[in-house]
Parts: sequence; C-alpha cells; structure tokens
Amino acid sequence: MWGWWRFGKWTVLIMFLHIIAILIFTKGFLLTRTELPHSSHCSDLSQSPCHSSPSSSSCWTKPAVDRLIIIVLDALRFDFVAPSSFFEEKQPWMDKLKVLQRMASENPSSAKIFKAIADPPTTSLQRLKGLTTGALPTFIDVGNSFGAPAIVEDNFINQLIQNGKRVVMMGDDTWTQLFPNHFNKSYPYPSFNVKDLNTVDNGCIEHLLPSLYQQDWDVLIAHFLGVDHAGHIHGVDSTPMIEKLEQYNAVLEKVIKELQNQSGPGKLHENSLLLVMGDHGQTLNGDHGGGSPEEVETSIFAMSFKDLPSLPSEFDSSSCELDFAVTVSSLLGVPFPFGSIGRVNPELYALAVCTWNLDDDKTWNNQDQTKLEEWLQNYANVLCINSWQVKRYIDVYSASSVIGFSSEDLFRISDLYSKADENWSYTKNLSSYKNGSSNTSLPVLKRQIVAYSNFLSYVAELARSKWTEFNLKMMGTGIGIMLLSLYCHTLAIKNLNKSYGVSLLSSRDSGISFGLMLTFFMSLLLTVPLFYSSLRSVKEGKAANFLLATTGIMTLRYSFMKNKMLIEVS
Repeated sequence: MWGWWRFGKWTVLIMFLHIIAILIFTKGFLLTRTELPHSSHCSDLSQSPCHSSPSSSSCWTKPAVDRLIIIVLDALRFDFVAPSSFFEEKQPWMDKLKVLQRMASENPSSAKIFKAIADPPTTSLQRLKGLTTGALPTFIDVGNSFGAPAIVEDNFINQLIQNGKRVVMMGDDTWTQLFPNHFNKSYPYPSFNVKDLNTVDNGCIEHLLPSLYQQDWDVLIAHFLGVDHAGHIHGVDSTPMIEKLEQYNAVLEKVIKELQNQSGPGKLHENSLLLVMGDHGQTLNGDHGGGSPEEVETSIFAMSFKDLPSLPSEFDSSSCELDFAVTVSSLLGVPFPFGSIGRVNPELYALAVCTWNLDDDKTWNNQDQTKLEEWLQNYANVLCINSWQVKRYIDVYSASSVIGFSSEDLFRISDLYSKADENWSYTKNLSSYKNGSSNTSLPVLKRQIVAYSNFLSYVAELARSKWTEFNLKMMGTGIGIMLLSLYCHTLAIKNLNKSYGVSLLSSRDSGISFGLMLTFFMSLLLTVPLFYSSLRSVKEGKAANFLLATTGIMTLRYSFMKNKMLIEVS
C-alpha cells in the first residue's frame, strides 16, 4: 500500500508539471484575440466628435464610388505586378501582367500600383478574414485553414448587406463558407484540389465579363486561384505559372476595356473603381503561411474610371492589407467594421475621390489650393471617424476581454488620441471660413492628419505585438518545465525500482522507455518551428505524418525489444 502511495505521488507530480508546462507554453505560442459580437451602425456616429456627412444617401462618410469591382488573384507576388525595372534582376515571371503596368503608366491620374503588405499568417482563409474585418487573425486560427467557419465578427461584407448594398461573388468557395447567405448571387467553385489549375479560374472567367453589363450588383468579387495552385505544384519559375499570368493579363485587358467602354457620362460604370489585388504572396517554391518578405508582399492595382486631375505615378507606394476594410468602407459610405484597426489609406482614397500631390501645393493657383483644402478637410474628417472607431474598439475590447492590453499601453493610446482630438474642434471649423487663407489652413489640416495617422499607426503596431508575435520567454519556460518533468519521470522509475528491490524495468527496457519519451518530446518540440514555418499551409499534413511515423517506429522498436527479452527469459 505504501509503495502505491509513493508511486501515486510521483504520478501527481509529473502530471502537474506537464499541465503547467503545456499551459505556459501554449499561452506564449497559441496567440488569441477575443472576437467581440458588436457591430457598427450608422447611428453610432452621433457619439463621435466628427462631422456627419450631409448627404442623405450616406452613412459615416460620403460615398466616393457607386460600384466596386474586386478581383483577387490568390498568392499574387509583388514582382508579378510591378515592372521588372523596379528590381535589380529581371526574372522570367516578371512583366507578364502588362496591361496593369500600361494603365498605371499611361493613366497616372486614374491608375496606380501599390505594394501591399499582408500580416501573417499568410494562409488564404486568414487573409480573407483580415481583409474583410480589418483585424489581425492570430495563429490559433490556422487550424481552420481547410474548414472555413462562418465569420461572426463584424466585417466589410456584413456592413454592405446591412446597408442595402448588393454583392455578387464568383470563384473560390471559401467566400461562401465565410459569408453564407450574404451574396445576392454567388458562383462558388471548389478550391481544395491544388492540382486543379483551371476549374476556379474558368468559372470566374465565365461569369465575370457578362456580370459587368448587369445592374443587379454594387460590389463584385472574383477570386482566381490558378497562380496559387501553380505555385504549390510547379513553383514560381515554371511554365504553368507563366501561362497563368499571361491568361490573367488577357482577362484583365478585356475587363478594363469593357469598363472603359461603359465609363462615359450617364453610363453604367461612370463612377466605378477596379481593384486587382492579392491576398498574400508566395515563396519561389509556391509556399505561404509565414512572415517572410516573399509571403507578405503582394500588390494592389487600383483604377478609377472618372476623369481625374494629374496624379504622379509611383510604383513604390505601399499599403497594409490591414487598411483595406476601412478604406473600402469609406469609399462606399458604409460604417467601418467594429473591430477594424486599420487606417484609411490616403493614396487609395485620393485615387477614388480625386486629389493631387500634396507636396507640390506651392506651385498651384488659388483654385487648386481651394480644392486641395476641401479634400484635406474631407480626409481629416474621415480620419477622425477612423480614429474614433479604433479608440472605441480598444476601450470595449479592454473592458470585455480577459486577454487585454496593459495599463501602460492603454494610457499611451489614450494620450495619443487626446492629442489628436484636442485641436479637432478648431480644425473642423476651418471649413466654415470660406475666405480663410489657405496658407494658414493647409498646415493645420496636414498636422491634424499626421496626428490621427500617428495614433492609428501606434495602435496597429501594438496589436501586432500582442496578437501576431510569439512570447518566446513563456515558450522557453514551458519547454524548460517539460524537460524537468521528463527528468522527474526518470527519477521516479529509478526510485521505484530501488524500492521494490526487483527491477520493474530492466536496464535495457528502461533505456528504451526513456528514449521513447525523449523522442516523443523532441518530436513535439519540432512541431513548433514546423507550425511557424512558411511551409505550414501546404506541408503540415506531411509534417504531421512524419512525426506520427517516427513515434510509431519507436513504439514498434520498443515492442520488438520487449518481445525479444521475454523470449530470452523463457
């Protein structure tokens, strides 16, 4: 009886150490963010210090575009879109999307190429979730990569439906899994078979061009998958990849031509905006999921079909995909998603609503100065709404989530917002002085924009540090405690063998048991870099099979050795 009690104490100690190690390790590794059930509404703006739009057809902001076409080219690397002259060395896959480069070069006032940065994890489901919610999906979500649950958090698609916008979707069926019953029309195609390069793309092509002539939608989404699948199977530097890019170029050329033909005064696409974008990039081997530059760098091509004033063309313009939800929401005049923490991108917003190079204002005449002042006033008001929404979310999140921000972080957030907001009462009154001096108002408006931008940038970086960066100290502590439990396990075996006077396990058997435990632990430990690596999204099945096979082989070896010893004894 006493022996069993001593055995029980060792068991309880080892189990306790295992539980503590797992809890500490997972707290540092499985980053979590509480999803709030709140949604934004048009009436919420009355609580903010910002202007409400005088237009009766708008909600938070005055709509800048009537129709929006979003074409997602999955795994679109930045060097697929930008000219090869932008890079040190030309590669075979560059300069294949010539129509986008030509439009940006020939129509600098209405077309622009942006370098977009995606936040990891760069799996398609997490990027779509981030694009539509304006939030940061965490690594704990990656387990759902191949079984997309419906998004319950407030998002851009939900806001469109709530505010009477009609949405049509075609392509990757992940959209219908994330947003069931949200689309007026949908043409989903299965996306799981990475060896199929054509089914999804052909479905998009079949419905995309005819849909451009129809009037039963306000937002059209077409999600192509061929480049992503070609990368997974053949790699970036391959003939199938080149063929896919050339096919996309031909399709985009037809789309742009049709939109231009219908963009005249009174026509269907007089005030439409085209966005061609990637959800993430990919490595040369076609992998994605991690945070390497190749995986996070993608592109957004934006083209307006209005007659705009001259705007300089720059291919190094950058944008964060975190900004996508709030920027598109502001252009369509719908409330920003409640949990969004992005900033309305100034260049993309300017391209859609008309603006000028802000650094050349000294060379303009009085009429241009007045127009610039009006635009700056409008954009400052949009950033006011943007900042108020983010501050509201941070306050609600901190009050309702166990995993919130520290008091120091909250104080810094409040301080930045107060500084940005304290001069807003003076700044917004500038619009009431029609005869005011632009030399005075322009610097004030620019300072106001910078203040709001600094606040939004700080919140975004803070959120990234909390939700997308591992806590290495806690992970190391958890691993250390797990090693300690392994040592205690060995001591327990030796102690019990000594106490009984008869070896419960022979020396050879004990060595096998210890080796089996060590192998299992090291296999578990190896899953951490495998999980975090850029190979995760495609290779995670192979990695899991390898670890299971290794454990099985060790178990089989243990069985053979035990059977051999029993034969020797008999």
